[in-house]
Amino acid sequence: MRVGFYDLLFGRASNLIGEAEFYRDFTAGTRSVLEAACGSGRLFPALGAPGRLLVGFDASVELLQQAQTHYDGNTHLGQPLLCAQRMEDFAFGCRFQRIVVGYYGLSYVLDPDGRRSFLQRIADHLTPDGQAVLHLPDADLLRRPVPQAEIDAQRGSLVLKKEASGFSGRLAYQTTENRVVENGSVHITALAFSLLDESGAVLREEEAAMHYAILDRQDIVSLAASAGLRLTDCRRGFADDIESELIVTLAHV
Repeated sequence: MRVGFYDLLFGRASNLIGEAEFYRDFTAGTRSVLEAACGSGRLFPALGAPGRLLVGFDASVELLQQAQTHYDGNTHLGQPLLCAQRMEDFAFGCRFQRIVVGYYGLSYVLDPDGRRSFLQRIADHLTPDGQAVLHLPDADLLRRPVPQAEIDAQRGSLVLKKEASGFSGRLAYQTTENRVVENGSVHITALAFSLLDESGAVLREEEAAMHYAILDRQDIVSLAASAGLRLTDCRRGFADDIESELIVTLAHV
């Protein structure tokens, strides 16, 4: 269920204000862009352009199917190509001027060796003057203990209207747990989802747990150096008044 409503659930967060403008500027004037862990293709409108090669890959076939459905035939996106690959060992027969790892993509790689392999793949697929951007959650926010009252307040609902099927109802979501495990290296956020009809009757329920590797700026600097990359820019959010993110730009040494 969370895959089916991915864009509604995860694409409207306040920490993403300014995201589309940032990526449009980052890719402006380039002929080739690769998005790793592209999910449903939510960022494609910001990354694509007429005549540009836009490649996206993800490990989830279900999300790739959504990306194909949402953006197939949109000429403003250039030439979008999708395939199923994993971040730790992706491979293409070309290099890209820009590589984007959006919305916490690297944080989902929990194995340190997997992260090192991923950064090396990025280095191998960047043109000599290319740049890559990584978007991660702020490490200090992931490490801090979250009071139960704050966890209980992390809930909401979205109105759903499907004209084709005539369905009308709500998608309710709630955080049920926030905790740090693996000696402080992994943060787990547990979530519960419910699909309700207009009367409030529950049609379907689902639970999920999001696991995030806790990485700070120095971790990224070290990972980048191991792959022959250097950090050229670092910011705390896509907008000036947001300080909950870690957004770093990398280039060849």
